[in-house]
Amino acid sequence: MAEEQFGTADTYFRAFEILRREGIPEKHIAILQAHFEAPRHTATWAQLAEVVGYANGNAVNLQYGTLAGRAARLLGLVEPPEGWWLFVLVDWAKKKGPRGHQAFVLRRPVIEALARLGVLPESHERQQGTAADVSASRPRR
Repeated sequence: MAEEQFGTADTYFRAFEILRREGIPEKHIAILQAHFEAPRHTATWAQLAEVVGYANGNAVNLQYGTLAGRAARLLGLVEPPEGWWLFVLVDWAKKKGPRGHQAFVLRRPVIEALARLGVLPESHERQQGTAADVSASRPRR
């Protein structure tokens, strides 16, 4: 799957700027920051929940999905790709997380847009992910 399937770094940047003006809940920003700061921009929902302070990965899935749906609509999507709004921000990671949970990697244009947006800590060194981090065959949702 092409990294820019849903938009370029510029289109994601514009979408995130609009979201910021409309208002993004602090916890949603915290999820994005935690995912961006994760090694190779890859994490499970349980890992993100622990960092952000949600009770479990299901809460991350719900809240992250809400944010992804808002972003997707600004990117011009009217239906969730493959039935899942989060697919606009993340892709399936090739390897599972440490507890055997599915891990997800931020899409490259999302990483670039977030870095440019300035929502994330400026002192953070940009981590490089590779195409090898993304599985060619994804489980169906």
